[in-house]
Amino acid sequence: MPWSPYIGIGRSLLAMSLLLTLILTPANVLFVGLFSNGPGYPCSGIRAASLVCLTGLDDIWIFYVVSIAVLSAVVLGIFPRITSIPFAYIAFSVVSAAALADGGDQVILVLAILFVPYSFCDRRISMWRFHGASAQNSRQALVATAVSQVIRIQISIVYLVSGLSKLGTDAWVDGSAIYYWVRHPIFGSPEWLRPIVYPVTGTIVGSAVVTWGTLLLECTLGISMLLGANKRLKFLLPVGLVFHFAIAIVMGITSFSIAMAGALVLLLVPHDFAWRDFRSFWFIRPWGTGFCWLKTKTERFEVSPKNVC
Repeated sequence: MPWSPYIGIGRSLLAMSLLLTLILTPANVLFVGLFSNGPGYPCSGIRAASLVCLTGLDDIWIFYVVSIAVLSAVVLGIFPRITSIPFAYIAFSVVSAAALADGGDQVILVLAILFVPYSFCDRRISMWRFHGASAQNSRQALVATAVSQVIRIQISIVYLVSGLSKLGTDAWVDGSAIYYWVRHPIFGSPEWLRPIVYPVTGTIVGSAVVTWGTLLLECTLGISMLLGANKRLKFLLPVGLVFHFAIAIVMGITSFSIAMAGALVLLLVPHDFAWRDFRSFWFIRPWGTGFCWLKTKTERFEVSPKNVC
């Protein structure tokens, strides 16, 4: 079932990250190079094709109106086939012209481009509905399935490279990296969190656990496609979401965290997992096997039913 609402959730979170960036960041800060017209001017080469450069300073409001309209439609999950190319173009326009990059915007751009062939095969008006493959659209289903797997591979590579590349830095190897990051003058923890964060990371054990835990999580997410659905949903998804929520709170890069939360959903949630399965998956076994009788009240699981109870 290649057209899944969970893919819609991931895509919506990607668009929401970009939308909040545009709404909450002043234009003269986000596109400072455009305003200065000096070194770092963003409208040269292929970047001149971005909507920011085409509208220019005088009519930059047109860019904002079009971008907010397109991104809002993507967040709402409506007309995925129609919004796919505009979404990719808006992402390209922001990435090519913005002076403030946190890494999440590049992820959004790559995934938005990959979503174009997927969305062209999507006949739904809303991404919140399941749409199975029939004899008439089996070819489109094959393309959509292949693209969705490419998207997952791409996200896995992002996490695996992020984890492995840190091993070349002494601070990550010796377990002290988080100690320095939370005390960074720009990306460090806010003042109200310091009474909690500083004591935890101020000890050798605390700093090492958080630092190496980050490496372990990123590398595990990088190979998560090799793991079973139960492990991905029960452990990696909640831990990964908490991880990115912590980054948003401690380091203040909220747009990055929202984008990566969307990427996590795309990576970890099976695309043939139904709404009712997700609800049942989380609420059947939290209190032990005594509640496994609830499984008889729901339809069968699509993913590893024998491992639930």
